Amino acid sequence: MQPLLLSNKRSINMKNIIIPLAFVIAAFGMPSCGQHSGHEKEDKQDLTAVKSIEDTSKTVVPDKLIIPGQSIGKIVIGGNADSLSQTLGKPDFSDAAMGSALMTWYANHDSSSYKTSVFANHNFGSTDEKVARIRKILITSPDFKTVDGLNTGLSLTEYEKHFALSPVSSSKAKGKKVRVYEAKGKGIAFEVDSLSGKGVAIVIHQPKDSLATYINLH
Repeated sequence: MQPLLLSNKRSINMKNIIIPLAFVIAAFGMPSCGQHSGHEKEDKQDLTAVKSIEDTSKTVVPDKLIIPGQSIGKIVIGGNADSLSQTLGKPDFSDAAMGSALMTWYANHDSSSYKTSVFANHNFGSTDEKVARIRKILITSPDFKTVDGLNTGLSLTEYEKHFALSPVSSSKAKGKKVRVYEAKGKGIAFEVDSLSGKGVAIVIHQPKDSLATYINLH
């Protein structure tokens, strides 16, 4: 009978051992859930990083930034036109008369390439009448962009997503008929090719500057 009791006792001891092992296994299983949760957190961080990259995709360097009513790159509305020769070099084309001046720079000095044009004039009777102040700036290169990523080459519909535009005039540029659409009171206008419907130039001037609005920079 004692061996039987001993056997039962051993059997009971084995059960006592097996039960704690089950708890140990369960305990080891719990950290794995925590690790899974950690991966989910890392995944969320990764998604945030991707979103951050997407959000900065429209970032424009200051030298290529278009600010409506203020500037295009280093050219600032109201700035001294004489200083442009220091930043852009000698104009490839210039025309001055009656206190006003039109200057144009072509990329690589090639008249068939992208251009930057500036209209400036003297405010006679003012304390600084000897200085020709920049009134209007035009660029055709798609390298220049607004903070919203707007540049030349986009459709009129795309521009209208960001500005309330009204047609103000039309002209010809490189033999193509161009329609000018202005965002009144914002100091920005878009020249759009009538056939393709794509923007060919972006123009900046001081908001509500009626003279600058109608000056043809072509």
